[in-house]
Amino acid sequence: MRRISISRALISISLMGSLVFLTGCLVSASSDQRRSGNYVSDETLKQIEPGMTTVGWIRATLGEPTKVDKLEDGTELWKYSYTEHKNSSGAVFLLFAGSDKQEKNGTVFVQTKNGVVTKTWRG
Repeated sequence: MRRISISRALISISLMGSLVFLTGCLVSASSDQRRSGNYVSDETLKQIEPGMTTVGWIRATLGEPTKVDKLEDGTELWKYSYTEHKNSSGAVFLLFAGSDKQEKNGTVFVQTKNGVVTKTWRG
């Protein structure tokens, strides 16, 4: 009788040790981030100097704006719109799984008059 109990105890300990070893393989996670549209980085935005930077530089550096609004006084408001997409997911085998999707919209505004930038801001 004692041999059976000892054998069972050894088998249980071996199985538990195997499960602890395998759990490292049962956890997974992933993350993905991307942008679409006309994204303007903070570093690029800092390079624009109101009163000095020309619309030619803006167009060459940032590309064509998403939209241009022309005001009666000759001022133009250039809009560079973008969307950030973030997806993340994780799982612990047979215990828990989850995911998160976030979408954030943003716009950079460049105000110009007479071919020169007068103001910039992120909206």
